[in-house]
Amino acid sequence: MTFRFSYGRIAHVLLWGGLAVASLGISIPKIYSGVTQYPLRPTGPLHTCDSYLKFATGKSGASKDLISIFQSMTASKRIIIFTRKDDAFSSGLGMTTAYLASPHLVRLFEISGTHPDSELAKMNPEELAAVVFCRVNRPNWLPAGKVIGSGLEVVSTSEKKVRR
Repeated sequence: MTFRFSYGRIAHVLLWGGLAVASLGISIPKIYSGVTQYPLRPTGPLHTCDSYLKFATGKSGASKDLISIFQSMTASKRIIIFTRKDDAFSSGLGMTTAYLASPHLVRLFEISGTHPDSELAKMNPEELAAVVFCRVNRPNWLPAGKVIGSGLEVVSTSEKKVRR
């Protein structure tokens, strides 16, 4: 069997080969300048959580703040986290906070509005280490807590007694 070259096949290979070389010739300098201008930085163990919390609350280093708050609490008591059903940022804050609250038992509540009064009234404050509000308003009767950026507040129930 003989292999025949036709001008159409040669032109086709040359065209696609030329396009590939031109694409690489344009892309490689741009990629190289981007890599040298913005080098990869070493990341810490909480880099992803810190990045999300900075995006969602505007506060840098929020992961370490949350961990230190939770470590100062009794590990056998539960942490309650309130999020809003209709708010993706609230849910993300709640899940990130729940992750950082380890080894505490955590219970997430999704509420329809922004006021968790009825849910809080059913809970025994003696069983709680903290109540976290993720883009949810803290009830006025509950003492003020540690505000982390905008939209995240941690109220420790061991410091002050929760009154109803």
